[in-house]
Amino acid sequence: MDCQQQLYNLYFKAQDRFLYQYLERGFEPDVIYDYIHSGMMLSSLYETGAEHESPLLCELYLRQVYFHLLDAIQDPKRSHTFRRVCLDSVHTPLMCLKRHYYQQEDGDAKFLPLQLQLQRIKAPY
Repeated sequence: MDCQQQLYNLYFKAQDRFLYQYLERGFEPDVIYDYIHSGMMLSSLYETGAEHESPLLCELYLRQVYFHLLDAIQDPKRSHTFRRVCLDSVHTPLMCLKRHYYQQEDGDAKFLPLQLQLQRIKAPY
């Protein structure tokens, strides 16, 4: 299995664990960090200047991780620990998105709504 296939395999397994609603308590940070890390690694395959450069795929995986974290923060079915770790970790994909968007001509216009959405979600916490 080549490197790209391994990254996809890791990412989708981590995503399945992250999206699974009935996670055993105590493993929340590991599941969340594994999902974020695998998403960042996969998106890095497609960054500007990479061998398989594709800004759309890079953005896709970063946004997918970011919005899954936002959804988990707001999900009342998730444990408090899971939601809190997601809230504490959401800045990692957000900063990667910021870096990605600021390489584009109208990137600040694309980034600002993401940042504002996070601020609205964080307000009650």
